Amino acid sequence: MNRNLPLVVLAVLVALCLAGPLLAPYNPLEQHREIANAAPSALHWLGTDDYGRDVLSRFLAGANWSVLAGGSATALTLLIAGLAGGVAGFNGGWTDQILMRLGDLVLSLPWLYVLIGLRAVLPLSMKPRAAVAAMLGIIALVSWARPARLVRGLVLSLSERGYVEAARGFGVSGFRIFLRHVLPGTWGVLAVQTLVLFPRFVLAEVTLSFLGLGVGEPEPSWGGMILGLKQAYLLPEQWWRLLPVCLIIPLYLTCAIAVRRFRASL
Repeated sequence: MNRNLPLVVLAVLVALCLAGPLLAPYNPLEQHREIANAAPSALHWLGTDDYGRDVLSRFLAGANWSVLAGGSATALTLLIAGLAGGVAGFNGGWTDQILMRLGDLVLSLPWLYVLIGLRAVLPLSMKPRAAVAAMLGIIALVSWARPARLVRGLVLSLSERGYVEAARGFGVSGFRIFLRHVLPGTWGVLAVQTLVLFPRFVLAEVTLSFLGLGVGEPEPSWGGMILGLKQAYLLPEQWWRLLPVCLIIPLYLTCAIAVRRFRASL
């Protein structure tokens, strides 16, 4: 098997999710109560929901939001982790001590309770997606510590390489050494962490909406689609609520396989 195949599959899945609104055949907010819970047909390939909205359109629109939210949270987390871990490992001393103790504090925070408390204090007039973006930002702020420790350990090793010592001997500034000789060596670790964190943050957005803390009706979201799973059973016409789960599973699997192959190549 081509070792790049999982990355290709992942890229295709992400591209389809990002292009969701463009591929949606109908307005995901448009209601037709007269055809509520309709079976799949030539007009509505996946049928309609309780309000007569096209399920395929809502699924594609919700996929776009979930991927964008998860990708943004991943980028923010790794930006903080890369800077904190890089600065701590390269400078050492009191800078390292402060950043790592701050990381210990962050790791001790019960992030779920932090999210619930944050949602409680946010104004009710705040748009649902803005509220979810704020909560995903909080998740990112409490998730940077673990990847930062990996970056710090790698930077400590890279700082002792011969070419780094030679650059110091020639009087090159520490900032330039860090940017040109140390930071590029962390890209592999950050790439692996991207594959680890991205599906987690996508699932976090879905979980927030499922718990009623995220995007609510009538906005399309994967968490809103699976909200009916809280019931003890599903009605036959509600099979579409399982669609987000069916895509999250291959998303996780492709990321896991890609991480395994990426680590083997490092």
